[in-house]
Amino acid sequence: MPYLCKIRTDIPDAILQILDLRPNESQRNLIYEPRGQNKYLDRVTNDTVAVVANVTVAQYEGVAAWLIDTIEDSGDGGSLTAAEANTIALALIARMDTGAAMDTASVNGVIQATVAASGIGIGNSVGTLAQLLQILAGGEYVLPAGSAANPGAAQFDATQDGAFTAGQYLQTRQSGALDISLGDGHLAQFTAATYSYAGTTGAAVVVYNDDGTVRTVP
Repeated sequence: MPYLCKIRTDIPDAILQILDLRPNESQRNLIYEPRGQNKYLDRVTNDTVAVVANVTVAQYEGVAAWLIDTIEDSGDGGSLTAAEANTIALALIARMDTGAAMDTASVNGVIQATVAASGIGIGNSVGTLAQLLQILAGGEYVLPAGSAANPGAAQFDATQDGAFTAGQYLQTRQSGALDISLGDGHLAQFTAATYSYAGTTGAAVVVYNDDGTVRTVP
């Protein structure tokens, strides 16, 4: 299940559209073919989270919200603090924006640069790489106001209070059309260092495999 991530902040959402994946929504057989794969690419969301009295003070969306909801500080057995989650979220997005791999080891390396011995699959953390990649690809992960966010020792709440907005995110499927697009189609244009938008040149998209490695032309 590849993930198409927009890595430029100067391109608004609803600008970059993928039309050469199959089936195309406007052309598919409604009886025999699944939901179409054509879509606009949205930028990752990352609200700055705040916590008071061990709960979130508002509804938050994005990477930091996911981190504070799902990743344990394995050093003290509590959740990440708001400051830690906000710092790590920015670092993860900055790594993605360079087009670097976002596999579990790389992601955990970013997390551990702020909070030692913590990350996906470590301790009581319940967050998965698939969840993070979906958020980076524009999926809406929403953490409600009043969600548990206990920064104290042994206070991690393994109950996942946040969730993805149903029906908002269209998962890209592995297909020959995807590889053709990467080789000589829309994705080839958007991932190229020569892609230009509004006078600025640089890759606009990175494509990840479901293990977080960068997908290239087979």
